[in-house]
Amino acid sequence: MSGCCGLSRRELLQWGALVAATPFLGALVDPERAYAATGGATVVPMNLELVTVTETSAIMTWYTGAAGPFDEFGRLAPAPADGEVLMGTSPATMKQVWSSSQATPYHYAEITGLEPGQTYFYVARSGGVPAAPAPYLAGNPAGTAVASGLRSPAFAFTTPPAPKGAFLFSVVLCNDLHLGETTAGLITTQQGMQVPPGFTQRPGQPPYPEVMGNAMVADGRARQASYLLGAGDITSEAQPADLAAAKRLLDGFGAQGKDWFVARGNHDRSHSGAAYASCRVDPRGPGLHDCYADEFTPTGPTWYSSQTPNGLRVMALDTYDKIGNGGDNGALSDAQFAFVTEQLAAEPDRPTIVFGHHPVSQESSVTTAEPVLFDLDTQQSLRLQQLYAKSPGVFLHHAGHTHRNKRTSSPLTPNVVYQEVGATKEYPGGFHLLRVHTGGYALNFYKTRSDLAREWSERTRQETFTVSQSYVFGTAADRNSVFSGDFSGLKPQSAVTRPAAGQPAVTGRAPISARGHRKP
Repeated sequence: MSGCCGLSRRELLQWGALVAATPFLGALVDPERAYAATGGATVVPMNLELVTVTETSAIMTWYTGAAGPFDEFGRLAPAPADGEVLMGTSPATMKQVWSSSQATPYHYAEITGLEPGQTYFYVARSGGVPAAPAPYLAGNPAGTAVASGLRSPAFAFTTPPAPKGAFLFSVVLCNDLHLGETTAGLITTQQGMQVPPGFTQRPGQPPYPEVMGNAMVADGRARQASYLLGAGDITSEAQPADLAAAKRLLDGFGAQGKDWFVARGNHDRSHSGAAYASCRVDPRGPGLHDCYADEFTPTGPTWYSSQTPNGLRVMALDTYDKIGNGGDNGALSDAQFAFVTEQLAAEPDRPTIVFGHHPVSQESSVTTAEPVLFDLDTQQSLRLQQLYAKSPGVFLHHAGHTHRNKRTSSPLTPNVVYQEVGATKEYPGGFHLLRVHTGGYALNFYKTRSDLAREWSERTRQETFTVSQSYVFGTAADRNSVFSGDFSGLKPQSAVTRPAAGQPAVTGRAPISARGHRKP
C-alpha cells in the first residue's frame, strides 16, 4: 500500500526513524557523538520526552535503537543499553541524579526531590550519548534546548508551584482501554477502508490491551490513587468476554462503585449478532443487545452519580446514549439530560468531576484532527456547559475518544477544566493523576512503566507514519497543570477506610435508584 509522496508505509516509517535518530542538523546533538559503542553494540538514544513535571519530580523516557538495519516496524531495532540523567540548576552544575545499569531499549527515569518553582537543566543519555528528542511537528517534547558546554545542549524545564493547601486524595483519569482489540492504529475512512495497516502484539505476549490496562491499574495503585474514573471505550466492541475481562482488570484497583467507576464509550455501544444474543435487549433498535449495561450497570441506567466517602461527587455520562455505528457524534438522551440537570441543581456547590467519553468544549471540537462529527453533539455540548455554569462545584470534565492529551476551556465555564486523556491502550499509554488539595489541584500525565507496557507504547509511536505522536502526546501544559480552588470541605483520604485491592466488585457496588443515582 502506498503512502504520500510516492513512499510506501514501510519507507515512511523508516524515514521517521531516521528523523528521530538525526541530530537535528547538529543543533540538538553533536554529530560526532550521534553514534557510540556500548557493550559491543552501536546504539542511538532517541525519542526523548519530558513526560511528567510536578512540583517535586520529573519523568523522562527515551529509546535506544541499533544503528543498522530497520526492524519489522520500520524503525531502528531495539538495542538494550544503560541509562543516566544529569541534572542541575544550571548547565554548569549538572551531576548524575539517576542511573540504571540494567540494559533496556525502553528507558524510564523518574527524578524526585525537586523544589517547586525551580528551573532545572538536564541531559539524558545511554552509553554516554545524549538522547535526541522525538521528532515532533511543533515544539520540543524534551523541554527547552539550552547550550550546555558539553558538546551537546541540555534541556530546561521549570517545576510548577505546589497546589495550595494540604493534600486530600488523588484520582486516576483513564480511558480507551479497548479490551478485546487485536490491531492498533487503524483509521477507517468514510469508504470503509482501514489505513494504515496497524500494529499487532508480538507472538507469545499477552494481548496488548491487557498489558496496558494492567500496567495502568498497577501504577495507579502504586501512586496511591484513591479512585479511578474510566471515561469510555472500555472494550473494543462490547463483547461479553471482553467486558468481563475489563471488569476483572479494573477489580485489581478495588471495588466498583467505591474505588472505580466507568462510563460508556461509542465502542461499548449496543450491538447485534450472535455474539451479543445472551445480553439484555435494547428496545431502541431491532436485534440490539446491550452487553455493557449487563456487565457494568445491571440494575440501573448507564449514567449515574456517586458521592465518594471524601465528599467528592463523580458523575458518569453515557455520551453514546443512542443507536448508531459508533462513528458519529456522541449524544445524551432526554432522560439523561433530565437526570444531570436534577443532580447538579440539587447540590450545585458540591465539588464535582463529570466524566464521559466524547469531549464537550468548543475548543476541543475545533482542535481535533478528526472530522467534525466526532465530539458530543454541538447543541448538547452547549446545554451541558450551561448546566456547569449554574453549578460552581463542577471543576473538571474528563473525556477520552481523541486518544490525546489535551486541556481545553470554555468562556461559558471559566472555572471548569476540560481534560482529554491519552489512550491507555497505546502510545502515549498512560493516565492522568488528579491530586486534590484543600486549596487547589494538579493534573499530571504518567506513562505506564511495566517492561511490556513501555515496549508496546514505544512500538505504537509509529502509528500513522509517526505523525500522530505529536498530536496525542500533547504539550507540556496539556500534560501538567495546577489550579486553585476551595476543596476544604472534602475529607482527606487518611480519614477514609478503603477496601483491599482485588475485592469483588459486587461487594462494593452501591445501590442504584430508578433514576440512576448511586447512593453513598
